[in-house]
Amino acid sequence: MKSKIINAGKYNRQIIIYQVIQTKDNDGFPIKVEQEILKTYASVNTLRGYTLITNDTDFEKAYVNFTIRYPSTVEITRDMLISFRGKTYSIEYLNNIDFANIELEIQAKEVTH
Repeated sequence: MKSKIINAGKYNRQIIIYQVIQTKDNDGFPIKVEQEILKTYASVNTLRGYTLITNDTDFEKAYVNFTIRYPSTVEITRDMLISFRGKTYSIEYLNNIDFANIELEIQAKEVTH
């Protein structure tokens, strides 16, 4: 079986994958905290963009494809979020490319508040 040669230079954008966990503050009140799972470099591509017009208001939704080296020390799941260029993305789909454990493709959607 031939091994796939990957151009390391294609991973040129830094992303942070994190999870929001419920914990308590010093006074015992529940708070949500962002726990960093993985800080890595990714290849970033826009998949598609479209505008929804609802009640005379434009809502922009951006779908982005992040491809990273397959992480051997942590498991990435769909309940995690991605921070990239000051925006937050929810993970919609995960794909271990060719089941080779070399690259992980993450399809994500921009979270709008």
